[in-house]
Amino acid sequence: MKILGFVTLVAGLVVAACAPLEVPVLVDCQGVQHAPLAVADDAVHVIIFISHECPIANGYAPTLRELHMKWSSDPCTNLFLVHVDPDLSVAAAIAHAKDYELPGTILMDPEQVLARACGATITPEAIVVSAAGIGYRGRIDDQWRKLGSRAPEASQHDLLDAVANVLQGKAVAQPFPKAVGCLLPEPRR
Repeated sequence: MKILGFVTLVAGLVVAACAPLEVPVLVDCQGVQHAPLAVADDAVHVIIFISHECPIANGYAPTLRELHMKWSSDPCTNLFLVHVDPDLSVAAAIAHAKDYELPGTILMDPEQVLARACGATITPEAIVVSAAGIGYRGRIDDQWRKLGSRAPEASQHDLLDAVANVLQGKAVAQPFPKAVGCLLPEPRR
């Protein structure tokens, strides 16, 4: 009986993790509205929460460019980089994107509405969303094992693998690996 209860609990958690999400609308740096959690049946949205003040998030800029290049040939994959800094102006976000050659669509989330909806607490933290809901939330790769400990290169490419699995309709083996980075700043009230 205990095993049946555990299986029921696990099944309930899996269904809850994949449940459709509330759909916040954010504005990009050109004033265009986007709903990154509203995903077509055959698409995947990759959302990465960033902060212009987080050295770990900024250090991932080359990796994000590489990933974006891999995904750019697939029209089903969209990349959103989401600034969570409450006091960052649009002009500063544009300058930051230019300085770090950031790919994808840059969104502003000063009140952290999208971050809360996704359960994000760290920058950089990656989310992979399909029409079924969040299929992955966590680190980009294992290059940062803990704060202050950066490997020369990654040996596990969690985000890349998660996107491939979600696009194929497969479950992600480890859907919630801990992200390493900077805590989200206090949101704008």
